[in-house]
Amino acid sequence: MQAPEKTRPRLYLIDGYALIYRAFFALIARPLISSRGENTSAAWGVTKFLLKVLEQHEPDYLGVVFDAGMSERHVIFPEYKATREKMPTELEASLPRVRSIIEGFRIPVLELEGFEADDVIGTLARQAEKEGVETVIVSGDKDFYQLLRDGVCLLNPGRGGASAVEEEWVDMRNAHERLGVPPERVVDYLGLIGDSSDNIPGVKGIGPKTAIQLIEQFGTVEEILANAERVTAKRPREALQGNPEMALLSKRLVTIHEDLPISLDLEKLRIEEPDREALKQIFLDLEFSSLVRDHGAPAQAERAKREVEYVLVRGAAEVSDLVSRIREAGRFSFDTETTSSDPCRADLVGISVALEPNRAFYLPFRHCRPQGELLQTGEDGNLPDLASAEMAPLVAVLEDEAVEKIGQNLKYDLLVLRRVGVTLRGISFDSMIASYVLDPGRREHGLDSLALQFLDHRTITYEELTGKGKAQIPIAEVDLDRCCEYACEDADLALQLEERFVPELKRLKLEPLFHTIEMPLVEVLAEMEWNGIRIDKPFFRALS
Repeated sequence: MQAPEKTRPRLYLIDGYALIYRAFFALIARPLISSRGENTSAAWGVTKFLLKVLEQHEPDYLGVVFDAGMSERHVIFPEYKATREKMPTELEASLPRVRSIIEGFRIPVLELEGFEADDVIGTLARQAEKEGVETVIVSGDKDFYQLLRDGVCLLNPGRGGASAVEEEWVDMRNAHERLGVPPERVVDYLGLIGDSSDNIPGVKGIGPKTAIQLIEQFGTVEEILANAERVTAKRPREALQGNPEMALLSKRLVTIHEDLPISLDLEKLRIEEPDREALKQIFLDLEFSSLVRDHGAPAQAERAKREVEYVLVRGAAEVSDLVSRIREAGRFSFDTETTSSDPCRADLVGISVALEPNRAFYLPFRHCRPQGELLQTGEDGNLPDLASAEMAPLVAVLEDEAVEKIGQNLKYDLLVLRRVGVTLRGISFDSMIASYVLDPGRREHGLDSLALQFLDHRTITYEELTGKGKAQIPIAEVDLDRCCEYACEDADLALQLEERFVPELKRLKLEPLFHTIEMPLVEVLAEMEWNGIRIDKPFFRALS
């Protein structure tokens, strides 16, 4: 069902523990584990849901509500919630993380010692109604159905994972059909059937269908008990007459209080801009690289801090000058731009080169117009083909063993260049491999992730460059100046990562492993990938 039409400001109250449990168990089959062995499933799920609420639902006010200590229900019925399993150790360890994330979003935590979240939510919803504010209760707990009325609705966030369930809205339009009774009779319904999740017994022998019939015929639990002798079915009649106190106790246990000693402070609950720097540090620590990219410190601000010079190389003379500078330096970082993520099928579009931090050059070879027509060779277009005589100095330096090559995932670049007849030699440093050697448990070794963590820089993403979905265009059709910025950034960052990682490799005495085993393996693996595997065709024909 669609969300209710918004006619007034909205207050979202999130049932904190319900959300945390949902987030944790949604990934129970394949939990998220950081390189340090920390289970981050709950932190991930809570973060994603808070972002969804903030970005898609756009609340005016927002709070996360938690239980705080033993409630009155435990006093009047010691068996209350006694059958619940103990919170998993991994989930319990996640609670401080979750709290810090909520704090990073600048969302107030609401709790009152000696009371459950349900009662805090019920009380605040009642006060919000008096303030002319609508309340959205974020929980899948059916107990909250008793609070539904005009101005109060429920958002069941659903769950992810293998048995994913979509979010669902419940309000006065569809509340009756959910349990078979209207909101004002939910406490009577639950009092009769009980609630196994909270170990509330209800009336033994009365199930949902019978409870609905009794409520429709007589009304409240009190009225049903007063008319117990008129119940025609023997089993429910005897159950009601045999233990009326349990029916009344169960109703009391399921009834949400709306009169707690807590005051609604709308100004405190007003949406604020998140503490992006704090969130960034939390996400980095949890290894949530995609969240750092999208929700850490603002991208444009980070990029503005870096004064860079990225140059589009316009002709063979400029290429010759660049090659001379490369030979003088004896080393350079580079990256290839191509048409495919599969290096054995990718066509080379351009090459970026960096000789020093924050300065790089882009050499375009196969850029084209939107219709697919290649740009002409010349000042405003492509450089001559790599196989041409004009590009011979560039090819020579790429194939020169004495000139050190630095990059990110150089095996890919090696294979791409091989497709155009260039044999890359002198491979010296691969930042992706260095990252793995330094921290094998890290989940992501991509350039975007490494730049965020070690250089405090948010890269231009491929989708930002080319678009996404049906609107995505080939990289060869991207504006040359824009592609120059994107490509040069990659070569530049790989060079900066080399400067960052080399001292660490030395400090940890990992240089021998890196230089004598891991880096030589790049060319071996590339050769294997290039040659492929010979198939015994007769053998497989026999199998088929």
